[in-house]
Amino acid sequence: MKLNKIFISGMAMLSLTACDDFLAVDPDSTSANTEFIYNNEGEISTALNGVYAQILSGNTFGNNLYKDFQLNSDVDFSTNTSESASGNKPARFDTRSDAGNVKVLWNALYSGVETANEFIFNLKNSKLYEEKMKTEIADGENTGGVVTEEVPNVTKLTQMMGEAKVMRAMFYHELLSYWGDIPFTFKATYETNNLYPEVTDRQVVSDSLIADLRHAAEWMQSDKDATLDAPERISKEAAYAMIARLALQAGGYSLNHDANDVNGYKMTRPSNYKEYYQIARDYAKKVIDAGGHSLNKSFRDVFVDECNHIVNKGDDAIFEIPFGKNFSGAWGYAQGPKSEVDANNETDFSNQAWGSTSGNVRTTRFYRHMFKEGDARRDYVCGTWGYSNQGLPAINFSYTMYNNKWSKLWNTVGLGKASTGNTGINFAYIRYADVLLMFAEADNEVNGAPTQEAIDAVNQVRRRAYNGVNYELTSAQTATKEDFLKAVLDERKFEFAGENMRWKDLVRNNLYSEQIFYTFLAYYGVAEDQSTSSPYIDMISEHDGIDYANISAMNNIYYVYVKNTGDANFPNSNLYMLYIVNPWTADVQPSSKPEDYFANLGLPYEPVSARAITGQTSSAKDVAWGNSENIWSKDGVLKNEVLYSLFGYIRGDEDGSIKIVNNGAVVNFDIDTQNPEATVQQLPAVRYLLPYPQEAIARSDGRYKNYYGF
Repeated sequence: MKLNKIFISGMAMLSLTACDDFLAVDPDSTSANTEFIYNNEGEISTALNGVYAQILSGNTFGNNLYKDFQLNSDVDFSTNTSESASGNKPARFDTRSDAGNVKVLWNALYSGVETANEFIFNLKNSKLYEEKMKTEIADGENTGGVVTEEVPNVTKLTQMMGEAKVMRAMFYHELLSYWGDIPFTFKATYETNNLYPEVTDRQVVSDSLIADLRHAAEWMQSDKDATLDAPERISKEAAYAMIARLALQAGGYSLNHDANDVNGYKMTRPSNYKEYYQIARDYAKKVIDAGGHSLNKSFRDVFVDECNHIVNKGDDAIFEIPFGKNFSGAWGYAQGPKSEVDANNETDFSNQAWGSTSGNVRTTRFYRHMFKEGDARRDYVCGTWGYSNQGLPAINFSYTMYNNKWSKLWNTVGLGKASTGNTGINFAYIRYADVLLMFAEADNEVNGAPTQEAIDAVNQVRRRAYNGVNYELTSAQTATKEDFLKAVLDERKFEFAGENMRWKDLVRNNLYSEQIFYTFLAYYGVAEDQSTSSPYIDMISEHDGIDYANISAMNNIYYVYVKNTGDANFPNSNLYMLYIVNPWTADVQPSSKPEDYFANLGLPYEPVSARAITGQTSSAKDVAWGNSENIWSKDGVLKNEVLYSLFGYIRGDEDGSIKIVNNGAVVNFDIDTQNPEATVQQLPAVRYLLPYPQEAIARSDGRYKNYYGF
């Protein structure tokens, strides 16, 4: 049974926090009868719903963090055509302190912090709340008798305290990711009457969060406890995983400003970084040792079940954010194939029952080529077509590809013609696959080489991905610490598309500049290769392990409409599909008619005409091959999507020069194709951090100051 309906009552709690002052509390909230609320277990549970409501918000985990603020990488990508700075496009590293979307995210995350702080303060001071130890008797493994030990006495109230603290850590984790050093407090505003806490060093914030959760986790229920309603409630295992995530972030590299230069910045990591990796290793191992999770369901079914509002206990999902159907969450609207609906047309075309989808959250054009043969994730995740408002499949081989991991279209009955967002599709914020790969990464760093335990953890993820066939890492992938780290990060690359992890993984390992450079060069080189041979093709092919010359030769993709065959990689069995002749290589249009083509190859597809799908007299009557167009250049000039989608770090000009942003200065960048390693060494850091909002700076009475050239 889906739990998320109980959180709807908590949405009213959103009104407790105003938007203008990022830690302000609506005056009415302090007059509430908190003594009554926090001395009644049922009322306390309702108050906790108010904290959950904050993570359901479309301004945070319900949409924006995975749409507007999923920064570009070699996996997740959004294009842009503007030749100049816009100031509100964080994905291309182009933001200003007056950007409205930056202000909204800042306020929304601190709204979550404040709501959690209020709940934690009031519960801690409740007459009902106590943390007591109890004596537990267990079999003595080595003594041959029994042993006793003092363990935390977990109650419903200590469990709720832990849930609130994990959610507070979720908000702070994102603030640390996007802003680095941040205003930080564990106190509710009405405890201190301080709307503007001091900016605190990110390591101090991380240390405080980790210590807080290490204590709270021991007073929480395991998700194996049937009374907890996991994974839609936060469990002890989820708290352990959150500790590991925070520790990896704290021990990794991050962008730090020069205290004596507002424009200067560089990537650094703390001197005691291995201590954080040890914490990450140990707490990921706690989740693994708890034994409550597996990867038994197929990769595809994990997400298809979410799209059908099916909650699975004990599998990949450790904590799913529980959105309410027709009430919250844009998952499956922004992700998956684009599908248009003509709301004014009385005709119900084949795709109408599912409502419209934007399909705006996508991957790079080249992501699908990075997968190895046999990886079942590739053909499920990488979407190559969407739908017109008449239900006609529409080819998508453009600058970006659909991320089909989630989609409203995968729901077996549809959410209705008028539906858009508010899909109620859960998002697995913490997955067991992530825990296994965090363990492997941290264990490798701590030990200075891959252990068998770490290799086994990665292979668990790969076993599911490759359907149990030829999934083991090779000896070359496990030869050294560096080889194994690359293997772990590659696995994360293929596992977590659309989950706002890739750019964070690259930042943590100081690989972001290099990968953004190569991502730009892949677009640039393929586009350039359309009209003349590009000097970058061999260089990028060597780095990414992809034959970019083949991709650049794929000027035309040939396809035909077909009846649905029940393809497992396309979970909607009701809609028409595309059969694509040449999805991987350059080819020519088949000389035979589609009917004969399939008959000659013995394929089960039944081609259909556009008119057969739409029923419209204006549509083509005959079954015929279609083809895509060349998107990369026009009259030898590269398109703006190629030149400016990474504008705030690297960009091209129509004159053929490539420019890079170095500590705020835009300079020409020379690429030595014969010595790529030396070229990479010259790359400056990516300014991925966001500026503090202008309004927060103005109201802080000078205590907040922007660096990084903002």
